Amino acid sequence: MRRLSFMITTSCALALGACLQAPEVDEQRVDQVQQGLADPASVLGFESVADWTVAGATKSASADPSEGASALALRNFAFTELRSVPLTTVSGVTSTLAFDLKPPEPPAFGNAQLTVNIPSRGVHSVLLGQVSLDELAAGTYSTLSFDVPPNVVSALQQTYSDLTFKIVLNVPYSTADYLVDHLRFVGGTPPGGDSTVELRVSGVDDRLVVSVNGLQRRVFHLGEASVGQRIDVSDWFGSGANDLRVQLLNTGGPTTGGVELWVDDQPVVSEVCPAAVCNGLDARTGIVWDRTFSIATPDRPAFQPVTVTGNSGVPGQVYVNDVFTGRVTPTTLSLPPGDYTIGVGSGSKLPPVDYTGSFFEQQVTVDASPVAVDITTTPQLPFQEETRIAILPIRNSINHVASLNGPDPSNTGVLAEGDITALEAQAWATNDRWFQPLSYGLARWTITVLPTIEDVPIIEQNHDGWDTTRFIAEAGTGSLASQYDMVVYFFSQHRADGTPVERVSNIAWAFDGTNIGFSTSFTGVGPDLLNAAFLHEVLHNYESYNQNQLHLYNGIEGLHGAEQHGYYGGSGGEEDFVHFYRHFMRGQVAELGAMRSNLDWPAIGEVAASSDLYLGVFPVLRRGFRVP
Repeated sequence: MRRLSFMITTSCALALGACLQAPEVDEQRVDQVQQGLADPASVLGFESVADWTVAGATKSASADPSEGASALALRNFAFTELRSVPLTTVSGVTSTLAFDLKPPEPPAFGNAQLTVNIPSRGVHSVLLGQVSLDELAAGTYSTLSFDVPPNVVSALQQTYSDLTFKIVLNVPYSTADYLVDHLRFVGGTPPGGDSTVELRVSGVDDRLVVSVNGLQRRVFHLGEASVGQRIDVSDWFGSGANDLRVQLLNTGGPTTGGVELWVDDQPVVSEVCPAAVCNGLDARTGIVWDRTFSIATPDRPAFQPVTVTGNSGVPGQVYVNDVFTGRVTPTTLSLPPGDYTIGVGSGSKLPPVDYTGSFFEQQVTVDASPVAVDITTTPQLPFQEETRIAILPIRNSINHVASLNGPDPSNTGVLAEGDITALEAQAWATNDRWFQPLSYGLARWTITVLPTIEDVPIIEQNHDGWDTTRFIAEAGTGSLASQYDMVVYFFSQHRADGTPVERVSNIAWAFDGTNIGFSTSFTGVGPDLLNAAFLHEVLHNYESYNQNQLHLYNGIEGLHGAEQHGYYGGSGGEEDFVHFYRHFMRGQVAELGAMRSNLDWPAIGEVAASSDLYLGVFPVLRRGFRVP
């Protein structure tokens, strides 16, 4: 956020003797002036209630600002005057002053006034004007602007230490808070010549992605504290033309979203999702609103070319700040000055079992000259995430029977020791041959087999309706979730003699973000003992963490959205849906605005030729999975 800057100036009497006779007194006076003047940024940002004297209302600090950390709240008034403490010389003076006001309800009538006072410069309580507040929007900040006369502009551009502001509010009596914030000059270029760019997103439901020049910069989510706040995003922009892209994502139910952008305090974007899409009713899932705006910032630092190279024989997938760019090495990015994490993932595949994967990363600072990133000069990243998975064998499973419309002890599955040994072997093989290389070597599992639960059965209350809540309570296994990252509740769908139970259950499921229900229905041996169902259920827990803890987007239908994104069983010559899982784990699944939950997309190649958004659980594997 750009702040107005200030300076203190002093003068010495022209008579040389006056300066020489008492220098200590002059220095002490200057110190006293400096100490007596409040921090200008705090005053104009309403960061402290002590900076403003309020008459006719009750004042307090509010943690709901339009910028900065705090706003000034006023209640129990119909007419109130706010007076600032004295300020010293300001820079960035323009012919427009403004502040933000958020009423608790639309005022039926009312007005706001702003007065400037600089007695030392002949400006004595000059009223800049009066702004009507009739039917001002409630529950959101509106900017009130005031023209500054040329003589006052001239005075403000001189030196002084007695500048004060007065704000007057005249509204219907209110016991609820009116919020005042962000007094500033509009349109001034900050010291140093670099423009300031500020963003505010509002009403986000469910997620809103902001990208600049094709680089994803921020994902805002429903309930996030920064939604509705005006934040500084200057370093997202470079000199000249920039493309600001805003994508509203819905995962179900109604959806809303809006965006505002200012360049040097001048509004350049103010858009909300149109009523035809965001109408308060259930909207389709996916990318429901996608807008691109051209933003001119000629006073930002110049873009610089960032060339990324790797192993010339094996093109690598290029990431910036852990987000896949859709590019492969060698490539040249055009980035504004700032700090970036450049990553390159490389690997090979020879389905169904032979995969490799490695990830390289460099921290890069872009300043005033081109940057070359040779990824081969850095070592491969070691494991970043180790997920502790416990397999909990359950000896007996009482299955549902249709004739009783309930569980029948005579229809009991009995888990054999060989079943336990088989699943453990399959879990390790799936980790070694699929999971680790598909994660670019960034993540792995450790498998622990717990003692078998012998005396408490798991019960199928209705077909494919296993009562895990009852089992966990009776077996006392709830504490396992604090000892392991995931717990696999493993049971049999075969009787003691090896024959299948009546109405074999054909589901495996993840629940509570950390647990997995898994039966012998899914332990058939695949190539080299690989188990696609086990991989699928573990990925469900990563998917849950990605959405609920990191607040990121998993795409249409999430892990079950393979066909909706152009992946099919056996596609790419890969086992089951591993083609999809590989891209989902690496954050390379392409989502397009035209994709729908009820539409199977045409088959894609190795990497989609184009994408409106790349998604997947790469951030979880890159940064760690921990269930609170």
